[in-house]
Amino acid sequence: MIEMTDSEIDVKQLMAEIRAAVERREAEGQRSLIGASVELYEMLSAAAELQSQPDELPPISLQPEFVPRDDDHYHVNDLLPYHDHTFIWNAYRAILKREPDEAGLQQYLKNLRSGRFNKIDVLASLRFSPEGKSRNVRVEGLTRPALIRRLYRVPVLGYLLEMLGGMARLPAMIRSQREHEGHALAQQERLASHVNQLSRTSFQVAESFSRELAQVAEEQRKFAELQHQQIVGLFREQREIIGRLKQMKDELDARLTKLDESQKSETVHQSTSGPASTDEMRSRLDELLASFADQLRGSTEEVKAGLKFYLPIIKSAGLSNEILDLGCGRGEWLELLQGEGLAARGVELNGALVERARGLGLEVAEMDALDYLRELPDQSLNVVTGFHLIEHLSFESLTELLDEIARTLRPNGLVIFETPNPKNLVVGACNFYSDPTHLKPLFPETMQFIMSKCGFADVRLAYLNPVRESPFADGSAGAQALNSWLYSARDFALIGRRS
Repeated sequence: MIEMTDSEIDVKQLMAEIRAAVERREAEGQRSLIGASVELYEMLSAAAELQSQPDELPPISLQPEFVPRDDDHYHVNDLLPYHDHTFIWNAYRAILKREPDEAGLQQYLKNLRSGRFNKIDVLASLRFSPEGKSRNVRVEGLTRPALIRRLYRVPVLGYLLEMLGGMARLPAMIRSQREHEGHALAQQERLASHVNQLSRTSFQVAESFSRELAQVAEEQRKFAELQHQQIVGLFREQREIIGRLKQMKDELDARLTKLDESQKSETVHQSTSGPASTDEMRSRLDELLASFADQLRGSTEEVKAGLKFYLPIIKSAGLSNEILDLGCGRGEWLELLQGEGLAARGVELNGALVERARGLGLEVAEMDALDYLRELPDQSLNVVTGFHLIEHLSFESLTELLDEIARTLRPNGLVIFETPNPKNLVVGACNFYSDPTHLKPLFPETMQFIMSKCGFADVRLAYLNPVRESPFADGSAGAQALNSWLYSARDFALIGRRS
């Protein structure tokens, strides 16, 4: 074992001679010991693989694990099987009982790799150093080889001794080199087997991942198909709703046409009937529109529940009187304000709705909202509200209404409007036109800009009354877009103050 570590042996030449000898034996029909060992290793490896089939590839190590001894007693052959960096590391752990410092590690590696030192030199240097003597670790079999290595360094005599020793050890070195070749081939086979197993494991992982990816793709396809079916069903329902609303509109147009024809026929007798016939016609039309509001607007309790959103806004501004509601309708908002102890009044053009509001003890004027504002003095109001009013006005009337509100409001007075939200496609393209008195939808940001130019500050938008139970809630970009177009808020509010 000592002779194997001599770094002055020509390893390449010996390995070439050994390979030539193996080839000659196989050419003569004699079985090579190395070849037989390799085949035996392959058979054992294959059997072990069939029996165990491990789930995880075990780590491979080409050098045995070093375990320090508790009794501090080693034989030199316990440390010689290790090589290069691992040999120096284990020598430090065994002899000095610590890890090598960086300077010592690099110096010994340099000496070993240059051939200036062999393993015996390193072990002797560590063992007989002051620190090694203080550790007093026994290394049997080290003294004699270390002494011989020291004699080799004596000028002339060391050279002769080393030459004689080399000639005497030559047969043993050849035998050791053959053993070394067998060991190297076995190590190569271990590496090849490890790489092959790693390749198989990698292929299995890739195949498993591919199967999982295909499964995910199939689930995504099914989900997309389900979404498509839901969208198709939704648009089918929307078409049915549009059809029903169109039918209602046609019926309402027919009734209005009939009323118009009736009005024209009564005009012939105007000389005898006078203004009473026109008042009767207006009364019938008011009743019709009031009934229509009951049908589509919802119950008073439902309307009140939605209007409660605005109560905290009024209260937080500290305004409790001089509140005017334009187009107050059935008076739900006025009832809420009255219940909170706030002084408010309304103005409504529909006589039928005015009678209902007055029947509830509410103060309501029967006239056009714009005409009513024109009669008020400057800065006489604290709050002006209008719920589902401005979508009934032309652009010219709307801008004039805003100017009159700005004139009659006191500084920092509040203005609040609520109107249908055209960003919801069902509202903007369909439901908006269920009311024949609607003119056109109003875009939120456009109204915000117009109000800011008409004397109002801090105009903000609030989106209200979203559609419930949207099927587009998975968080994807497409689902979010569909949810915004079809299930977003049905109304929006404009809230500002007089600058």
